[in-house]
Amino acid sequence: MAVDMSKYTSIILIAVDDSEPAEFAFMWYRDYIHKPEYYVVLLFCTDQNDQEIRDASPGRTKKIVTDLAEKMKRIEDKFGHLMELTGIKGRIRKGTGKPGEAIVKAAHDEGAAMIITGSRGLGKIKRTFLHSVSDYVVHNSKIPVITCRKH
Repeated sequence: MAVDMSKYTSIILIAVDDSEPAEFAFMWYRDYIHKPEYYVVLLFCTDQNDQEIRDASPGRTKKIVTDLAEKMKRIEDKFGHLMELTGIKGRIRKGTGKPGEAIVKAAHDEGAAMIITGSRGLGKIKRTFLHSVSDYVVHNSKIPVITCRKH
């Protein structure tokens, strides 16, 4: 179903998963940024890539696809309900590949004016070794990024 985008002034991309930091980022956006004329694209990123699925055994491929479908369903249920309750208009889409790269690419593809992402609050050393998604997005996005961290 096509959406009449003429009534929206900006597209906001919010990166989500089934974590508390993602829900916090969504709620922070709702409380401090959202306006009725903003259209929200919630992006659920998987870190599976198509090559990994193609190279897996048939049994492993089936498990990967089933797990991804279950995660996507949980995301759609949770955030779809939150969007409905709060009156936020938008949609949920899936991104694949490395999450940071997928977020930056989706924001570009969607014509987003801003990216909102949660943060797990990793320390500097852990971020260095674990390659924080939010750090990647902040350093590689051409549009403003707000990283929400719950204290």
